[in-house]
Amino acid sequence: MKINSVSVQGFRNLDEQTIEFAPLLNVICGKNAQGKTNLLEAIYFATIGKSPRTRKDLEAIGFGKKNAKIVLCYERGGVEHCLEIELAQSLGKTVRVDGNQNVKLVDIVGLFGSVYFSPEELKLAQGAPNARRRFVDIINCQISKNYMHDLQVFQRLLNQRNSLLKNRSAKIKQELEVWDFSLARACARVGKARLEFSKRLEEFAKQAHFNLSDNKETLSIGYHSIYEGQDDFEQFYLENAKKNFEKDLALGYSTFGLQNDDYVFKLNGLDLRKNCSQGQQRTATLALKLAELEILKQEYGEYPVLLLDDVLSELDKDRRTKLAKYFKDIQCLLTCTDFDLDLDCKIFEVENGVVMAK
Repeated sequence: MKINSVSVQGFRNLDEQTIEFAPLLNVICGKNAQGKTNLLEAIYFATIGKSPRTRKDLEAIGFGKKNAKIVLCYERGGVEHCLEIELAQSLGKTVRVDGNQNVKLVDIVGLFGSVYFSPEELKLAQGAPNARRRFVDIINCQISKNYMHDLQVFQRLLNQRNSLLKNRSAKIKQELEVWDFSLARACARVGKARLEFSKRLEEFAKQAHFNLSDNKETLSIGYHSIYEGQDDFEQFYLENAKKNFEKDLALGYSTFGLQNDDYVFKLNGLDLRKNCSQGQQRTATLALKLAELEILKQEYGEYPVLLLDDVLSELDKDRRTKLAKYFKDIQCLLTCTDFDLDLDCKIFEVENGVVMAK
């Protein structure tokens, strides 16, 4: 896969413009707050229909503007396609694929692959469990429409269950029993997929981390979930839902379920979040992203595009050199303030939202 061009209009601080990219390494230079990150955000937004930086899509509309538009022209399997996303303060989000306007947002997921890394991705190592669940869920949704459907069903049923707990109707116990049967099935499907994926993720992440750390550190991934180790998960879920009824009713939300899942990352047996330096956390997070790259390549039959935002400044020279090996066979868009690697690349300068090829 490769991006031929991206056109932006009204997105963050970016001027209305079209940028054409080289098939391999593209280096996007500029001082801070000029628009480098916004450009990568726009590209990733077109990939999955969501921003990697905010859950409120309309925040990406430029200050003082009413709408924003991203048009991504890309190649997959040697065939050019066009993804278009428009954000409007009044109408929300509109999606088009190859000119077709009758497209739902979920339909664009998996059409084009990109892997996004920024300093904010350290939340995978340092942040709350929901950041790690979201990371896994986004990858799984890109490679499996069934997983996307099951996850949507699970989230909808969980929201409905929580709504019942807050409203506290006279027949809430009987009403919850009906929802819990459906939730048990949805949890079983999502939990199974997450467990299987965690093993796959560990395989690729461990190898990527070996490469980056010169075989000095071993990265392992543990999946902590109520699903793991249960022979009859649906029955197990229903029994525990009943046990937690009074607690759930008092708190007004569901305390038992996959919404508590977490992934524990370890380096040489030590908890990455609690016992490792920020440099180690950064390298491990990058290894997770490189694992995502390999998984998507395995699914798509070709590499997705790698989007790296300000990653070089936090890596030592040895690890920058090892990372550069990934630039040889894939298209990469790399932002930085200074670029000192001796590599063939197309260089862009960004100033006040204007992207100019050098």
